[in-house]
Amino acid sequence: MKHVILLLSLSLVLTNCNIYQKPAPEAGVSQRLAKQRKAHISDLNYTLSIIVPEDKDEPIDGHSIIRFNLNSRTTTYLDFKADNQQLLQLIINEDTIPSPVIENEHIQLHKSSLIKGANTVQVKYILGDGALNRNADYFYALFVPDRARTAIPCFDQPDIKGTFEVKMDLPEGWTGVANGQATTKQATEGRIQLEFAPSQPISTYLWAFTAGQYQFDSIKWKDKTIGLFHMVDDSTKYNRNIEEVFRQTLASLDWLEDYTDFDYPFDTYNLVAIPSFQFGGMEHPGATYYRSEKLFLDENPTRNEELARANLIAHETAHMWFGDLVTMPWFDEVWLKEVFANFMADKITEPWFPEMNHQLRFLLAHFPAAYAVDRTAGANPIGQQLKNLQNAGTLYGGIIYHKSPIVMKQLESMAGEAQLQQGIREYVKTNAYSNASWNDLIASIDKYTETDLKVWSNAWVFEAGRPIIHFEPSTEDKTIWQLKQIAEHPGLASKKTYWPQAINIIQKDSIRLEYEMFDASINLDTDPDELNTLFLADEKGYGLVRLTEPQINYWLNNTHLVKGELLRGRIVINLYENFLDGSIHPDQFLNYLLESIKKEINPLILSQYANQLQTVFWQFIPKSSWDALSAKLEKELWASMETQQTIANKKTLFRLWSNISMSEDAKELLAQMLSDKYKIEGITLSDNDKIRIISQLSIKEYQYSKELQAETLGQLSSKHNKEKLSFLMPSLSSNAADRDAFFLSLSKVENRSKEAWVQSALLNLHHPLRTSHSVHYLPATLQQLEEIQKTGDIFFPIGWLGSSFSGHSSDEAYNVAQRFLNNNSNYPEHLKLKILQNTDMTQRAYTIKEKYY
Repeated sequence: MKHVILLLSLSLVLTNCNIYQKPAPEAGVSQRLAKQRKAHISDLNYTLSIIVPEDKDEPIDGHSIIRFNLNSRTTTYLDFKADNQQLLQLIINEDTIPSPVIENEHIQLHKSSLIKGANTVQVKYILGDGALNRNADYFYALFVPDRARTAIPCFDQPDIKGTFEVKMDLPEGWTGVANGQATTKQATEGRIQLEFAPSQPISTYLWAFTAGQYQFDSIKWKDKTIGLFHMVDDSTKYNRNIEEVFRQTLASLDWLEDYTDFDYPFDTYNLVAIPSFQFGGMEHPGATYYRSEKLFLDENPTRNEELARANLIAHETAHMWFGDLVTMPWFDEVWLKEVFANFMADKITEPWFPEMNHQLRFLLAHFPAAYAVDRTAGANPIGQQLKNLQNAGTLYGGIIYHKSPIVMKQLESMAGEAQLQQGIREYVKTNAYSNASWNDLIASIDKYTETDLKVWSNAWVFEAGRPIIHFEPSTEDKTIWQLKQIAEHPGLASKKTYWPQAINIIQKDSIRLEYEMFDASINLDTDPDELNTLFLADEKGYGLVRLTEPQINYWLNNTHLVKGELLRGRIVINLYENFLDGSIHPDQFLNYLLESIKKEINPLILSQYANQLQTVFWQFIPKSSWDALSAKLEKELWASMETQQTIANKKTLFRLWSNISMSEDAKELLAQMLSDKYKIEGITLSDNDKIRIISQLSIKEYQYSKELQAETLGQLSSKHNKEKLSFLMPSLSSNAADRDAFFLSLSKVENRSKEAWVQSALLNLHHPLRTSHSVHYLPATLQQLEEIQKTGDIFFPIGWLGSSFSGHSSDEAYNVAQRFLNNNSNYPEHLKLKILQNTDMTQRAYTIKEKYY
């Protein structure tokens, strides 16, 4: 009997021990874990208290009180990607957990300490620094898409919304911002204590808190104070921009309230202008971050730069309703909030630029960027799969930001503008402060339209790649020609996929035929002999329109005669796509670009021509031709620049000229401009212009570049720009050993904290003039990609690859990527796609050069 009792006692002990040793979920935040928690957790509230030391290298102490309801007594988990040494104390309700641990990036909250109903968890810990972006005089938390868990313990998933309350203990002279309204401020013993009211319910990726030596400005809107926190040390630049920044913010808020029929949904609205912020903006309610340089423009900005700022402000403001108020359930639909923001931003800003052709602007802003991904073997659909939130950052890119607005335009065209607005209003009202999917949106819109959107949605949202659209005789009757669609990369899309869309066919400068192409092919009711001068036009048709040789020759010589700007812009894009398709000799295409630049006056199309010429020159022309061709381009572009009637067009051509100029005379002229010994009428060099020019002179080995770097550093008006140029200098060195050492330094995460600067430095290292040396960096670049994705922000993997491969046009560089993928057959699919996307131009460049030279 004693043995039985002993065995039972031992069994109870082991059982009691094992309740705390249940295997933790996999690392990251799996969709399975997210669904389990969503089913049980509600009424979530976080109170976060932090103590920020004066030394940025000292740790930040945190204390979180997390309150939530459970609908049943069940074990659950907090997410915390940190070391065990950072977890100092864990109290679940009244139970102090002895020696708490982090396992697989999770903290177990065992059901033995939880109750059905209201629970309180207290955690003391050291905040993770990775998402806190700490600097000597400021820091900012940036948690999108899954980085809240790297800093603080939380339920890091978008469909468990919570209120977020912050208390900060800061160095003297600092101020802070958070999602909620500031309620208390006091000073004690050289420190500042701030408290903020709880936010409305938001997702963890939208939590924000930042503090530093910010200056503050504000304006009244209705019953609210719209605040601006900034660190702009150039008062002239600040005063030149601030009125327009506030005007556009208020106008965006007014427009969105009217369009959605839903008042601004949060208690407070602040803008935070952050130097060298890694995104253009980030839509935290109550503390919307902006890259300072995007808000406070240099003197004499181009119209494109002004429009970009307006769109950025409208985009981030639109997110208050689309993304913040109504949030996607899971990050596989992150595109949904971005398509709404882009779509609304275009509508908001259109009246602000009445002189601009907004259909043309939409075409040039979105189609080339979407094609840049869709033409590659790594193309991804708009709607992607995501099993674990730790890979959410890899979903971002040109498809989300540029193809999805094109699709949204199609949706508006099919449903009707008024019907779409009705559906959106219902979608916002029904799902306010909650979560909703693309299918929820379609269901809302479907109530107001008779069109069946399912087939259309499946092709455009869930299939990868783009169609090739071309003319071809019917297989049944050779006298009848057909318009056909085939997948450019058949392995990416489903076998029977076609893209339902409206397509216009034009002859010369007028629309001839309009087709609704709701099949893979349609018969054309036109004379086959006329097809050599027919062309698919305007923003309706999406895909590579593969031209015949007579069509190519016609449009290369006659594009400038097309009066309609929208059609001309479409031709400019499609000729470039046919060039990349290998149908046009690079010499012929470059000559077309040069002659078109001389004749073009529209600033949007001129900018497109300039970007194309720069790419063709550096990537598709053999190095042996650069010197002679550059001399010709220098002369003709300078002459064209001098004839421009607008400053915007003059600046576009000056930047192109300075980029491709290689002669000693040109370099000397640029050096004199940096030293204020020579000026071009109408062009004032900003800090960014000066950094760009000294970078070009250094890379092109101007004999006095080192001395000029020091001189330029002293001229820069902004402290942050001085720091940027100082960071870039090793990448500009004429000594290859210095550049090697700098590249090696980027293997350490602390040297990559300013991601925008790192990308600029990589562009310097991999400039086409230096690729024969820098090609040996590429294997390490690829080896580091997984770490870059884990430690960097959402756009950094794309920037890391793009900045490294964009200057390369050799088979050697492309083969580095191919060998890497071949040798890593189990490489993560999401990163493999990024590699294929960013090496596509390298492959096309060397293939086209092999074909024609």
